[in-house]
Amino acid sequence: MTKNNPDGVPSVDDQFDAVATDRAERAERAATLRLTTIEAGRRKGGIAGAAMAGAMLAVQEIYEGPPLDTDIVEVAESPNEPGDIDTDGIEVTVGGVDVWAPPPGGASGTETT
Repeated sequence: MTKNNPDGVPSVDDQFDAVATDRAERAERAATLRLTTIEAGRRKGGIAGAAMAGAMLAVQEIYEGPPLDTDIVEVAESPNEPGDIDTDGIEVTVGGVDVWAPPPGGASGTETT
């Protein structure tokens, strides 16, 4: 139970707190890994080794880009149950234009053997 939600059902705020906590833990692990890499370079090559390790981390970040956010949540809302597109086909409106596609294997009302 949470103090904001005594019935025990997790609220949206609780889910965001969990995501923020997970992100903070991953950032802390990444910072620890970088620090240990630089310290290993310092032990092996002195100041030059530490500088080289730091430079390699910078090059890696430039080459690979920022870390991707894997916490993206896809939400799809529908006012009713979705239809079965394998039997009914699909009908959507895109930019004010109605689009219909038959089910796979042929048009609706025809059977394939």
